[in-house]
Amino acid sequence: MGISTGLAPFWLRFYFDHQYEVSFAAFPIMYYTLVVMSLLIGLLIMRCSPAEGDGCINLWVAVPLGLYGFVLAATWIDLVADILVDVLTFMGVICNIPAAIMGATVLAVGNSVGDLSANITVARKGLCDMAITACFAGPVFNILIGLGLGFTALLNYSEQSAVAVYLTPQLNIGFLFSIANSLLVIGLGICCGRGTLRSEYSYAALVLYVAYLVTSLSV
Repeated sequence: MGISTGLAPFWLRFYFDHQYEVSFAAFPIMYYTLVVMSLLIGLLIMRCSPAEGDGCINLWVAVPLGLYGFVLAATWIDLVADILVDVLTFMGVICNIPAAIMGATVLAVGNSVGDLSANITVARKGLCDMAITACFAGPVFNILIGLGLGFTALLNYSEQSAVAVYLTPQLNIGFLFSIANSLLVIGLGICCGRGTLRSEYSYAALVLYVAYLVTSLSV
């Protein structure tokens, strides 16, 4: 954590210059102040952080560091995702695979692997409510925040007031299967299971996903 915090300004400089063409050379005083502060904070973390078994770090210190670490992780994810999209687009062009199919298969699975492993780990620890909430909250965050910020950046970059959006058949099919999955959770969990989801739901969800892939790819 200390090393990550101390070297964060150098990464942020590369990230903003690469992603948004924002150069810190226009703000030298602010940048070097950030470098010095980050190095000092990193050294303090390495010097004063409690050893294993000695207790937790103070909450007033842990929360800002956690938020700072979240921002750094988000920048890494943004850059890696941007590179991944370029690679998948290149592979789709080379293999003559439509972008909708690449998005519904390879990109969708790759985008969800991290959530899958995290939700499985949380569910195995007995925190089922947290796991199923994360399953729905993650896509909601991606749709609302991701599309909102994405379209805002696109409109600002292109200096347009509106962008035409066409709903492809694959998107419409995805909407229908998402609604079907939500109804399945409500039916099996609330109506039939009285607030619990049994193993039958897992098999039904797998069948629903396979049906979605077959339907989407055959359109």
